[in-house]
Amino acid sequence: MFIPYLTDTLTRATPWRTQNSGERWAPIVPTSILYREFESRVFGAMVDSGAEVTLFQASLGERLGIPVRSGPSEIYQGFTGKDAELTYFHQVRLRVAGTTITTVVGFCYALPVNALLGRVGFFDHFKITFDPLRRGMQIDRAG
Repeated sequence: MFIPYLTDTLTRATPWRTQNSGERWAPIVPTSILYREFESRVFGAMVDSGAEVTLFQASLGERLGIPVRSGPSEIYQGFTGKDAELTYFHQVRLRVAGTTITTVVGFCYALPVNALLGRVGFFDHFKITFDPLRRGMQIDRAG
């Protein structure tokens, strides 16, 4: 499935502005979380090959009835720009790129975005090809 990058106009001068017609691109994928019989609203999740694990804002999990703080936890650092943050892990189903997968993801209260689709929990289920010339990405189910 080809998914175009989310784009918006750069409002300030940047060194690369002339390289991309004054636009900023982001690899955002429409995603929803399924837990028991409930499904979240569809929201934009950023595809992040630098993220070790797939992370969601904890409030998304709480709204679905996931007992976020009851899951196994681990401390992660780097995504908030602050100190290390506690992340709680749960098995959920994700609806992404036209398919549904079952995977383990982390929920973090300090995550500054809705979601980061990382190497564990997302990249291990999909082959991702970033295509800056077409301003999008090809996402295919792995295996």
